Amino acid sequence: MSVQPADSETTEQSSQQIHSAAVEIAELARLDVAPQQFFDHFLARVVAAMAAQGGAVWLGEDQRPLEITSQLNLANVALADRLDDQQAHGRLISRVFHSGEGILAPPYTKFGEEGGANPTPYLLVLCPIRTDHRTHGVVEIFQRTQSELVVQRGYLRFVSQMCELAGEYFKARDLKRLRDREAVWGQLERFTRAAHQNLDVQDTAYAVANESCRLIGCDRVSVVVRRGRRAVLLAVSGQDMIEKRSNVAILLQQLAEQVMAAGEPLWYVGETADLPPQIESVLSAYVDESHTRMLGVVPLVRQPPVDPDPERAAEESPEVLGALIIERIDQGRLTDSLRERTDLVCEHATIALANALTYEHVFLMPFWRTIAKSKWLVQARRLPISISVGVALLLGLLSLFVIPAELRITAHGTLQPAERRDVFVQEAGVVDSLLVQHGQQVKKDQELARLRSRELDVSITEIRGRKAATFKQIGSTQQARGDSKISYDERRRLSGQLEQLQETYDSLSEQLTLLLARKEMLTLHSPIDGQVVSWDLQHRLQDRPVEKGALLMSVSDPSQKWELELLVPEDQMGYIARSHDESGLVDRRQSIAAAAGAAVGGSGTNPPPEDVSYIIATDPTSSHRGTVVEIQSSAEVRGEEGNTVLVRVAIDRGRLNPADLRPGAAVTGRIDCGRRSLGFVWFHDLFAFIRSKILFRL
Repeated sequence: MSVQPADSETTEQSSQQIHSAAVEIAELARLDVAPQQFFDHFLARVVAAMAAQGGAVWLGEDQRPLEITSQLNLANVALADRLDDQQAHGRLISRVFHSGEGILAPPYTKFGEEGGANPTPYLLVLCPIRTDHRTHGVVEIFQRTQSELVVQRGYLRFVSQMCELAGEYFKARDLKRLRDREAVWGQLERFTRAAHQNLDVQDTAYAVANESCRLIGCDRVSVVVRRGRRAVLLAVSGQDMIEKRSNVAILLQQLAEQVMAAGEPLWYVGETADLPPQIESVLSAYVDESHTRMLGVVPLVRQPPVDPDPERAAEESPEVLGALIIERIDQGRLTDSLRERTDLVCEHATIALANALTYEHVFLMPFWRTIAKSKWLVQARRLPISISVGVALLLGLLSLFVIPAELRITAHGTLQPAERRDVFVQEAGVVDSLLVQHGQQVKKDQELARLRSRELDVSITEIRGRKAATFKQIGSTQQARGDSKISYDERRRLSGQLEQLQETYDSLSEQLTLLLARKEMLTLHSPIDGQVVSWDLQHRLQDRPVEKGALLMSVSDPSQKWELELLVPEDQMGYIARSHDESGLVDRRQSIAAAAGAAVGGSGTNPPPEDVSYIIATDPTSSHRGTVVEIQSSAEVRGEEGNTVLVRVAIDRGRLNPADLRPGAAVTGRIDCGRRSLGFVWFHDLFAFIRSKILFRL
């Protein structure tokens, strides 16, 4: 009588333990965990609830053989002693998997030649894990044999119920997979629609980069397209503009070039030991610069079309169009899902980029695109208008080649008196006094400024001192030599010393003369009669040090002839040189001189033709004419104008307003270069650019 309460208590504890295991497994089945983690907990709860010796969970999917996903105390059940036993045990597991029904396998029991066997001394409780449409695996429990048949059937019923809960885990997993797949298909639909929406290569690359970043689930996606042997970075997800001169962009392009040359995908998660050296060096430099932790570079390879001829099919090889670069910054874990999505994206991206590149390479594509957009012009109601417009355009185009026009080259310059001289510093010094002002009339050889030089004054004082000392030495030596008491040898020595002193004295005199001449150069004189042309002399030059050769001021004679100094760009000089050769310029100068003499003497002489029109900045409303008289033989670099050639133009000062005669006034001139076709006159700069920048380089 005392045993029954104990048995009842034990039964109650077992029932509670079984119920608790079922509840825990049911809760675990609803969680999103990996199969390994789920079945480790599942097996531990089932074995503990049944007080079994051990167990194993066998899973198999997609035509793959059954494999142990989780096991408990499997090494203690004497299963791995003989190969034949292992094979027989495997056939037993396979039988349960394909039949879909649970069984009890007593110790050392055989189920026919193909049905397998239980080679262990334990009772095997085998139940399949099933869902509505398929079997996912088999649960195997190793139980003791000291139990009645009713209890063993209870074991089978319990394991079967636990397998139903495991089936719920697979249902939840399949449902989640379907939801994820539905979300992926939605993202893939948006991706394909965006990637194939446009045939522009740049727009396609941006669509691929931005949409694939969302679809793959990474931090950054870049698209690189192959241009010859180079890789060009076209798009980076989340960026409207790319700084292609940055170190990151340059290294990324170099890495893509190496991977595309190899033709195989590159996946980096922190290890570079197994990579080729040429890829490892560039990859290490890029990772150091970008701080990425996971990187994938997948070439976009276009496969050749299927050709029924084996020989021609063997000759055609796949073409690498570019590469897709996938990056993660925060984590460096590479999952199967990421690889699968990347492969899917690359497949569609290859097709989209191949179509865009093919469209881009069509001959005269911008022209055909314009024609396609303008097809409404040839509709019936608009056809007469279109023909009229076309004829007008054709006639306008022909007129560009038929109608002649005057070719004129525009140049900028200044208005200057023809007679002018620059006053340069002849000896370095400090401006001591300025004797003239801007605009003051001066005469030839009139003093303009005086300079002082402390170094020169010191040198003159030193030479004068040495000269005086030498003169005293000469006097004392002559007096000593005239003494009658000295010997003949002493007199000869004094005579030689006197000659040396005399030579030293003469040399010091010459040095003093040169220094005095240099000091006279500190006084600057006017080279001609005229007017001082230098603004604000006192403020700019007073007490300022100046170097030898520096321009101090200019003196011009505005009462005489005036001229234009035009700076013509070097690339425009060909037109001017062909219409103004050297002999023609000599004749022009002679004609101008003769015309000036005739104006004074009263005789009639025809001046040369005026071939320059110009306007002065002080009076832009009035246009005047002049004549080219001199073209500089060489080009010089002049400030912002660059390489220019100086062209002098003679003008008639009598036609100008006296108020406009200002030295240095800005002038814009147009030089006549003969008659050419109207199209050449309008577009000669474009023709020159095409010849020099395009045709010459081909």
